[in-house]
Amino acid sequence: MEKICKVSIIVPVYNVEKYIAVCLSSLIVQTIDSYEVIIVDDGSTDGSASIIKKYVDEYPQLIKFYEKENGGLGSARNLGLQYASGEYIGFVDSDDWIDPKMYATMYEMANKENLDCVVCDFTSIYDGWKTGWVSRGYRGEESPPTHCDFMRHCMNPATACNKLFRAEMFYITKFAEIWYEDVATTPILFSYANKIGYLPIALYYYRQQDNSITHSVRNPRSLDIINAWDRALNNCKEEFKNEIVYSIYKSVCSFINFKPEYADEYIQYAREKKELFYNNNYVKNDIKNRVIEDVCVKRLIPKKIHYFWFGGGEKSELIKKCIASWKKYAPDYEIIEWNENNCNINECAYVKEAYEHKKWAFVADYFRIKKVYEEGGIYMDTDVELTNDIAPLRLNEIFFAFETKGAINAATFGSVAKYPLLKAWLETYKNDHLVNADGTYNTSNTIVVRLTKLLTKKYKYELNGKTQLLGNQVKIYAPNILTLNMYDGKNIAQHHYDASWWDAKAGVTSYKYEVLKDYFTLLPHNVTNVNKDEYINSLQAQIWAYENSTCWKLTKPLRKLVDFLRSYKK
Repeated sequence: MEKICKVSIIVPVYNVEKYIAVCLSSLIVQTIDSYEVIIVDDGSTDGSASIIKKYVDEYPQLIKFYEKENGGLGSARNLGLQYASGEYIGFVDSDDWIDPKMYATMYEMANKENLDCVVCDFTSIYDGWKTGWVSRGYRGEESPPTHCDFMRHCMNPATACNKLFRAEMFYITKFAEIWYEDVATTPILFSYANKIGYLPIALYYYRQQDNSITHSVRNPRSLDIINAWDRALNNCKEEFKNEIVYSIYKSVCSFINFKPEYADEYIQYAREKKELFYNNNYVKNDIKNRVIEDVCVKRLIPKKIHYFWFGGGEKSELIKKCIASWKKYAPDYEIIEWNENNCNINECAYVKEAYEHKKWAFVADYFRIKKVYEEGGIYMDTDVELTNDIAPLRLNEIFFAFETKGAINAATFGSVAKYPLLKAWLETYKNDHLVNADGTYNTSNTIVVRLTKLLTKKYKYELNGKTQLLGNQVKIYAPNILTLNMYDGKNIAQHHYDASWWDAKAGVTSYKYEVLKDYFTLLPHNVTNVNKDEYINSLQAQIWAYENSTCWKLTKPLRKLVDFLRSYKK
């Protein structure tokens, strides 16, 4: 097609009536003196088309509008390419917006330096906010980056939206019509470019939506990334083969953490490409220097949930609710009930005595360690409710959680099979007794105390209640992750403390209070043993009120940004 303008901006649209006006408003005010906007509606079923047509009626010389059946982002972009008449091509997603000077600035650089591609930075924002953090369009440390440098980092980020391509580049390849079409396409374009430039200015505003396809969980199309990696690997210019292999390996590492629900498949892909990765000097050096993980040998915690039910009593409604939550958030996990029928209650004196005295919790204390050690998997008390997808926990070889700032919660933990720490923990019960000579119970050396002693002795364990990674990859989560639901969006499991032997201790009427008291560093001085339960209930009510308040919802992006900045500073 004859080039009649400097830049063609292609905008694929699908059900974005909430955002499309903001996007189009940013496009019609571009300061570049010669450009066109090509909008492709990919079968929207909402009011997007009617909003677009209003802009077309007002700017008929600027905007071209095409409609098609739904086929995905890649197919919509490809249709737009058929009608593009610009010297360069840019892409804007329909829920994003851009700086008025974006394409004027990028075209000027491309034209001046005769570039086939220009990359700029972008601002990541949360839905509804115009502020966020700047993400670099080029993630390497080299300045200025060479062509090889661009290729080594071409998949992070691979998005086409912060880039300007010479139109002829799309004679080489079009967008793959799969999920992660950018990952499957941008590296190929980069490899055949004669010259790439980097503009370290944030000109693109990328809207982060919790319900977007990139952030959604347990969608099998997340496995399309494997096809994207292979397409890039098989179609990139041979000259940059080493660089693309390295970039793919880093992408595999990233996706294991980004989409942990499909970690098994990503690791299997890495193992299938093991020889290719291990023969790559970039990969070898980074693994050797512990810059990146050796995912080819990575072990995942098996998809098993262990729980114990000794005594054969009726399960409460709370317990039934908790087990139902396991099935909801871990739908492909084997849930195993252990009881006196499949456990040897005469295995050691401690267990035998606990069972004879109907101290079911202490029987379970021993066997929870034993079964996780033997089989691997995740143990949960029957009053532990899952509130989110359990998949991220499997990425650890072994994990625990703080209960209080100085103690571990044994209500939820997991491990790969045969982990040495579990064996040492189990051996603390050897030759031990639950019943003292005088008939009283030995409740001072609890399962939590045993574990805390081990961690204190063998690892650099800090009693601070904060998430930490100890030696030998022992992960300890903060209480808000696996113990208490603080309604901060981070909780995976919450412990309801339906029952606890602590409750019988002098001065302790509510164990949940003891945990919360430790978590909330400052409590009113007037909270006493008499009114503490009442106070905890009021705290819980406040939390629920905040969660459902307009203020809480409006400040969610700000809270996420604060958390990000804190983690970045660390």
